[in-house]
Amino acid sequence: MAIEERIAKLGFKRWYERTLVESHAFLITALLGAILAFTGMELIGQNDGDAINLALGVVAMLIGGMVAAVSVHRYIRMLMLAINLGEHATCRDCNAYAKFDLLHSGRLRSHGTDELGSLWMRVKCRKCGFEWRIE
Repeated sequence: MAIEERIAKLGFKRWYERTLVESHAFLITALLGAILAFTGMELIGQNDGDAINLALGVVAMLIGGMVAAVSVHRYIRMLMLAINLGEHATCRDCNAYAKFDLLHSGRLRSHGTDELGSLWMRVKCRKCGFEWRIE
């Protein structure tokens, strides 16, 4: 489900909270990946000529490093998206935060299947009826 569909279904506040929780789960995954990578380095460092321990250490280091890198990237992207949209979710007329209905949405540029691309939304305040664009 696309971001704008989730916002329309859940509401902005609930989407925002869930996005923050999910992004921090990626941060925890990155830490676990880093632990796995360091464990692999330790196995390589303790290698006493055993090819199995060396291979296991290299595999653990590579997999842990890749998991950590991908998870950190995803964490930062999700966090920046939530922060950026959250900063623009206040009505300029009545200062109501996250009390809007989604009218239209789209992407500023094509990112293929990347759901964290440059999103814009046209929204209308439920309180006063003011319309604005969130980017």
